[in-house]
Amino acid sequence: MGEIFFDSEEDAAELIGALQAEGYTTSLRQEPFAGEDDAQDHGWVLEVEPFDDGVVAMVDVYGGWMPGDPHLSVEDPPDLPDEPRR
Repeated sequence: MGEIFFDSEEDAAELIGALQAEGYTTSLRQEPFAGEDDAQDHGWVLEVEPFDDGVVAMVDVYGGWMPGDPHLSVEDPPDLPDEPRR
């Protein structure tokens, strides 16, 4: 069973509908990501079975990501200001 991660439950729900229409089995749960203390900010993890190339092709369309996804941005974060704004 493969996992797909989402920031938004709505994005996950859209992919669930599309996958179930194609005959996939899905399970959605909320899970805290590293550094998140607020339960409302926890991310969503969608488990899909079977996990195949058809699922992978749909992930980016619906705003999800997978660990090690080559489509994830690897850009350096922007520079922070040296002094606080006033």
